[in-house]
Amino acid sequence: MVEPIQSQSTTFKEQQSKFISFLHPYNEVSSFKSWISKCRKEYHDASHVCWAYRINLATQLEENASDAGEPSGTAGLPILNEMKKSNLVNCGLIVIRYFGGTKLGKRGLMDAYGKSARDVINKTTCKEWIKTDHYLIKAPLEFYGDLSQSMSKFGGKIISDHSSEIIKWEIEVQSGRLNELIQIIRYATKGKGDLEKI
Repeated sequence: MVEPIQSQSTTFKEQQSKFISFLHPYNEVSSFKSWISKCRKEYHDASHVCWAYRINLATQLEENASDAGEPSGTAGLPILNEMKKSNLVNCGLIVIRYFGGTKLGKRGLMDAYGKSARDVINKTTCKEWIKTDHYLIKAPLEFYGDLSQSMSKFGGKIISDHSSEIIKWEIEVQSGRLNELIQIIRYATKGKGDLEKI
């Protein structure tokens, strides 16, 4: 699986209809839905704002699509299928259509929405998606430097730091490396650090 590094957009015309596609990285469905609302407002004069998303949540891959008023299965599904073909996750893809006066028919619509999604995906730089787990680390403040260095060498990422009287970090690490992480914390804090899964 791969995920996009940055946002991207493309435009093309099919028999006077204009298709504008946008691809944006997302880790949460709620953020993607907020983006759809913004796009609907910004392109309020468009005929259709069709979309699909594939987002990896903690336990499952969530995906969904919408034809947004186009005939059933002619817009959202072709967009989603292109995302699946590219093994793309953690993003949403919106295709905005301005109707040009010529009906494209079901096959024509499926081809146009599929092409629009494919074009923007092909233009997007992606990286391999690696499953991660989140943990909370607590430890005495005196070990801040040692623990920070150890985390950095291990490849753990401190997502948020709520330290005050004690070290309190939310960290992200590659899945399947819990035993290594326990050893690192034990060693860096002389056995005084705590770890819990979030």
